[in-house]
Amino acid sequence: MKKSPLGFVRADSLYAAPIYKMLAIGALTLTVGISGHHAKRHAVSFGAASPAFQSAVSAVSQSTPGQAVARADQAVASALSPVETVTRNAEIDDDEDFSDMLGDAGISDDESNAAMAALAKVYPLHHLKSGQDVTLTFNRTDAAETFTGATFQPEDTKEVTITRDPAGTFAATVKEIPVIRERVAAQGEIRGSVFEAGQRAGVPHSVIAAMIRVYAHDVDFQRDLHPGDSFEILYDQAHTAQGKAVGSASIIYAAMHIGGQIKPIYRVTFADKSVDYFDAAGHSTRRALLRTPVAAVHITSGFGMRIHPLLGYSKMHKGVDFGAAIGTPIFAAGAGTIEEIGFKEGFGRYIKIRHTNNLETAYGHMSRFNTRLYRGAHVNQGEVIAYVGMSGRATGPHLHFEVHINGQQVNPLSVKAMPTGRVLEGQQLAQFKQGQLHIRDEYNGLSHQAQAGHMMTVSSAK
Repeated sequence: MKKSPLGFVRADSLYAAPIYKMLAIGALTLTVGISGHHAKRHAVSFGAASPAFQSAVSAVSQSTPGQAVARADQAVASALSPVETVTRNAEIDDDEDFSDMLGDAGISDDESNAAMAALAKVYPLHHLKSGQDVTLTFNRTDAAETFTGATFQPEDTKEVTITRDPAGTFAATVKEIPVIRERVAAQGEIRGSVFEAGQRAGVPHSVIAAMIRVYAHDVDFQRDLHPGDSFEILYDQAHTAQGKAVGSASIIYAAMHIGGQIKPIYRVTFADKSVDYFDAAGHSTRRALLRTPVAAVHITSGFGMRIHPLLGYSKMHKGVDFGAAIGTPIFAAGAGTIEEIGFKEGFGRYIKIRHTNNLETAYGHMSRFNTRLYRGAHVNQGEVIAYVGMSGRATGPHLHFEVHINGQQVNPLSVKAMPTGRVLEGQQLAQFKQGQLHIRDEYNGLSHQAQAGHMMTVSSAK
């Protein structure tokens, strides 16, 4: 008579084998239950339901009498081996897909294909980009590892998880990550550019650019602003729990203090979900054309006769040149249709937009175009159409901007663009006036907190 590793008396005989199978499997079940209790207390996972363990149990139940003893001993030993959960970080490299990344981690083709099939049901595989970080999970028993899942965050507000159940089947889920809405108030004095003032005040570049687009209908940022002018702004920004900004901020209120005058604007959302900005009197800030179609600029050449810097003789300059760094975004001065786009002699990269039957704008010397644009494409006012460059005949990076009325170039700085937006009246105007009071109270409250040394924000869960 011999004893098993758990102390059971066994007889190496044909008649003892069936009884031994039952005892061995019962012992394994008991071991699993004890191990599971131990794992819960010590946060260490032991061998319950591991693939190696399941395989050993199956082998015991299907063995011949002569093999049952050895395989049962092996199954019991496997049950007593701890299973450790380990994670490894991986990254999708250039010219790789998710499957290639799994293969690089040593995961078999069958497992990779099964995981990919599960993932494809909940997330478009073609949306995965190179550089995506992925956390891979494995169960490790002694020196053997089994792939059990993966987790990655393709967007700031989404987490994708792939899991493997005890039967070896993969499933995938997408979880929405909650964000926090935060109201931020800021103010700054203009010494040079609005962007510089915004940077000193801690306002993101994108928020200042959005403010310029709203005011570009009414304010000439090259000629109207002077040192000592200032701005104030209240905007709404979403953040993750880790403090990372998500999506674009929404400007709730802003005011430009220019030459002793205050020009406030307020955001209004209508019942149909459309959004517009209005001045204090309830007039939309929208105009037919933006006065300045590029941000962070200075005028390098005005409209009229001049000595051409490259040709060396007097020549009519039929537009305005705005100097700016290469790559600075250029906005469509108004809504319209792309009439020309491409390389045009001295203009370099060139776009012409038709806004109405008698009104067009043209843009030259760009470094590159918005890749979605083509002849006949519709653009909205303020939409980025290209980026500043110095293609064609140019001595430095700038935007050449023209306005055509009835086919004739006119001075863009002298065009009086008429309002095209709506005007609030009646009950809408009364509600708007009341809303102004609440918004300014909120801004003033946050500003006072900032002056007292507190954070200039108020947050609420989305």
